[in-house]
Amino acid sequence: PLSGLWRECKAHVPDSSDQFSPSLGPAGLGTSVGALQEGDGRTPYTMTYNFTLSQRAPGNSLVELQYSGSRSRDMLLDSSLSNVDKIPVGAFFGPDPLTGVVNNPTSSSFPTNDYYPLHNYTGIQLVSHGSYSNYNAFIATWQKQTGRATFTTNYTFSKVLGIRDGQTDNGAGNGYANNPYNLAANYGVLGYDHTHIFNAAYVINLPDAVHGNKFLAGALNGWELSGITQWQSGAPIQPNSNGDLNASYGTLNGNGVSAQSFLGTNSMNLLPVLTCDPRSNLRSGQYFNPGCFAPPQPGQVGNVIWPYVKGPAFFNSDLSLYKNFAVTERQKLQFRLDAFNFINHPLPQFNTTGTNSDLTLKFANASGTLAQTNQNVATTGSPLFAVGRRVLEFAVKYMF
Repeated sequence: PLSGLWRECKAHVPDSSDQFSPSLGPAGLGTSVGALQEGDGRTPYTMTYNFTLSQRAPGNSLVELQYSGSRSRDMLLDSSLSNVDKIPVGAFFGPDPLTGVVNNPTSSSFPTNDYYPLHNYTGIQLVSHGSYSNYNAFIATWQKQTGRATFTTNYTFSKVLGIRDGQTDNGAGNGYANNPYNLAANYGVLGYDHTHIFNAAYVINLPDAVHGNKFLAGALNGWELSGITQWQSGAPIQPNSNGDLNASYGTLNGNGVSAQSFLGTNSMNLLPVLTCDPRSNLRSGQYFNPGCFAPPQPGQVGNVIWPYVKGPAFFNSDLSLYKNFAVTERQKLQFRLDAFNFINHPLPQFNTTGTNSDLTLKFANASGTLAQTNQNVATTGSPLFAVGRRVLEFAVKYMF
């Protein structure tokens, strides 16, 4: 069976290593079938580069300014981008390749299998390499390691761009591949990008408050205060919501709205159309404007890559107050008070219930008919939920 499949693949797929062979359909999109071979001879690799300027600053502190970048190439492809048996856009609107009959794509008896380039097979995933990403960052660091107060702070301004290939074998998912016919068309900000990141950590030896009284001095002097503060901007919403804000569509003229009925293929999904910049005219607490999205028209794919719409930012600050009391030369007792999220700052967050109720576009009215605007009252561009709470912890530790 494997040799038979290989002979059929060779009969249908052009011998063009790592290239695409486009066949344009009525919607103006191309389908591509990559060359099948026993391994593509590629090994994933990443090149990193950076340079740093260091300068001694007042108070025995150090300031560093750094550029850091990386390029990853020949990464794994095993999602929809690796399917070598994709049905071309518009194929369902033409004659059946086997019978020559023009069929109705919305019919329940539509012979889908006849339209696959490799007949008698459906999707065929050929794991290969070719995905890529680029990372560029400016990093500023200020730190002080001596004295009563020590600290380290850093700020990063960065962007991670690459192919949203749906690949998760290498780590966190970077985004769904909206266009399985063209690798480069899926190039955009990746799902784990955070433009701004700030971190600060500090330890302060508090000054002695009591002098001359050994008992009070032993209880009140020698305390240390430490803390960690973190802030980072939100991740992009599009690649973290299936590339289409989990859009659903109703029916049109009694037929279900889908890529099969609108695009003449089942190898890709319908995507919402942007009618304005979803980042514009936002009210307080709103992260995108759902009124900027509309369903595509028949033959229209929608927008593969949107403007960078960020989700809610992350912020957290923890404090610790502690003191060590000497019992003997080798034994000591530590009293410690920790306050996690001591500001008690709530964090707005989408989809905390796992149902995407506030992150789903619905283009179907109450009767199930296709509507031209979002009908989901829960998706307003503002999160329905907030997470986070203050936690206080008191501890006594005996060390011997």
